[in-house]
Amino acid sequence: MKKYIKYLFLCLFAFLIACEDNREQYWDDYSTILYFRNSGEIECPLYKPEETTPYAIAIVKAGTNQEISTSVDLSLMNENMLAEYNNIYGTHYKVLPTNCYDFETGRINFNSTDMYKKLDMTFYTDPVNALQTGNEETEYVVPLFLSNSADSINAEKQYMFIKPTVVTPVVSFEKNGYIMNSFSETGDAQMELKLPLAFSIENKWDFDCYTEVDETLLETYNQEMGVNYLMLPDVSYTIANEGVVKMSPEDDNNLHVTVKREGLSFGNYALPLLLTRTSSESIEIDLAKNSCLLGVSYVPDASNLQQVQLTESMISYHPNSICEGSVADLIDGNPDNYYHSDYSVGVPLPHWLQFALPKECSAFRFEYITRDKGAHVVPSTISLHGSEDGNNFIKLMTIDTGLPSDVGQTYTSPVLVTGKSIKHIRFSVDNSPSGSFALAEFRLWTL
Repeated sequence: MKKYIKYLFLCLFAFLIACEDNREQYWDDYSTILYFRNSGEIECPLYKPEETTPYAIAIVKAGTNQEISTSVDLSLMNENMLAEYNNIYGTHYKVLPTNCYDFETGRINFNSTDMYKKLDMTFYTDPVNALQTGNEETEYVVPLFLSNSADSINAEKQYMFIKPTVVTPVVSFEKNGYIMNSFSETGDAQMELKLPLAFSIENKWDFDCYTEVDETLLETYNQEMGVNYLMLPDVSYTIANEGVVKMSPEDDNNLHVTVKREGLSFGNYALPLLLTRTSSESIEIDLAKNSCLLGVSYVPDASNLQQVQLTESMISYHPNSICEGSVADLIDGNPDNYYHSDYSVGVPLPHWLQFALPKECSAFRFEYITRDKGAHVVPSTISLHGSEDGNNFIKLMTIDTGLPSDVGQTYTSPVLVTGKSIKHIRFSVDNSPSGSFALAEFRLWTL
């Protein structure tokens, strides 16, 4: 009923502002009908680096008899007409000043072969931006309507409100937070790392993006995450082009960093990077995604680690109850059974497994197999913690990328270093789709 009433209002409004439309033909004869291909409110983004933005308006000639010549008036609503429309439909449009765009209204003629007419409009970014600055809540539009045709005009597609909005493109790091990389004591003496920069829209411009090292980012991260990553020494890395990234439609738009063994001992390091500015006044940095920590864990070779023969007595768990399976099922070599953390007691994540080692270690790696059914219990974020006494734990690493997301899959971790000798390792599941987790097998190697 509401839709029907709104339709009647639309027809009445059309009649009031275009009484020469020959509306009786609309009801009696559908042989030829005219309308905007895109009607109603149309968003039109204007990107700051562009002085002008083109926009194409299409008026369609349709119906059962398209092989005729016809014409229609394309007009701009004045303030009074638009106020009446706002009153009827509860909108709050204002007419965009004519210095903000270039467009000719008037009589549009169709010959017998024309199926549509395409009309070009040009918006000017600077005057639109000046108008909208400080008036972000005001809805400026170019309000167009069709009228005065010997043929029918579709009442539901008779009006078009083009709403330009100035958009400032922004640059960010594609990945934020801690980005994990492992650098072994053996093999190549250096590794090449790259950090992709993201652009909020498809890039059509050439400009520079500037980065710098900011140690305060690492200090804040260590405090917030409860870790103790070390600052990557100056002698151990080189940032290409002094941190300037050439952004263009053709280039890779990556920040390239070379890391060397020089100055490193076994440990977890990070290079805290900050996007500071661009060379274009019209392109800004995304302040919500302008930093990242390029992690570099310098670790012993995996072949030096020895597998721990885990026993049930070495494993404890939280919550301190089991609703399905057992920890023995984790270490029996059979992927068809499993351990499931207890979801029945209402204890939220994190849930964890804790391993009491037969001797101290300074590095370790682990491997697990996800349960053979139920992807909702597959871990999506895990943390590793170490302790000397089994009571006071420090966080060593959080891993939230590269983990399997499906059933029956194997994950093998990189080698993780502890910073000091530990005798207890806690494997903590911080996130999963279901709020609990299940694993079929778990293996552990230490140094």
